[in-house]
Amino acid sequence: MVLIFAATDWMKLFPLIATVVLAVWLTSPYTGSLWRVCWMLRWLLLFTLLMHLLLSSGRTLWGISWLSLDGLLMGSFVCVQMLMAIVVSALLAITTSTETLSRTFGWFVQPLQWLGFKTEEWQKILSLTMDFIPVVQEEIYACSTSEINNHAEPILSTEAGRWSMWRQKLYGFVLRLANRGDLIAHRIAGSGDSLHSQAELSPLMPLALHDRLFSLTIAMVVFFYWLAG
Repeated sequence: MVLIFAATDWMKLFPLIATVVLAVWLTSPYTGSLWRVCWMLRWLLLFTLLMHLLLSSGRTLWGISWLSLDGLLMGSFVCVQMLMAIVVSALLAITTSTETLSRTFGWFVQPLQWLGFKTEEWQKILSLTMDFIPVVQEEIYACSTSEINNHAEPILSTEAGRWSMWRQKLYGFVLRLANRGDLIAHRIAGSGDSLHSQAELSPLMPLALHDRLFSLTIAMVVFFYWLAG
């Protein structure tokens, strides 16, 4: 994702696009989920393209002063960057468990413990937050399903009646989320030192040999990419 936004032209972006396409092809069972994520952000991409097209300076398009050819090219480039970053982040979220992500975050910030930071608490908060996202999705789906099943309820014509009904639904929704959030927090707190096991990763590189070689290769690619400008 960092390299995608560090690219300054299409020649530098094309190898990254090929890498993302290869990753999508290797995870073909999740292609539908990736497409839905990209489709939900279509208006953001269109808005970004229009802002570059209408507000950028430079060469004009078809001789029309308020249409910028340079803006269209730059907007297309930025939209492709955003789209690739969305796909990469979606792939990471789909193929990696929340526990693995939180443990990885805890390993990366572990050196900050030398400065007195409570990184274990950060990892707990991250794990709780990521576990809570599916809970919110389930509650939203349950609310929408209940509204469909109760479509025969009388429609309130007054603003006060509609506001009262909406407030009751919101109160129940927040109350259920709070209760389920407490259950998740107690489950995490009662799981012993499952989140503190990250302290066992004290060596500098607690990785297998092939993982070390892969990480070193990626680091060298990033360095030379930055060095080449």
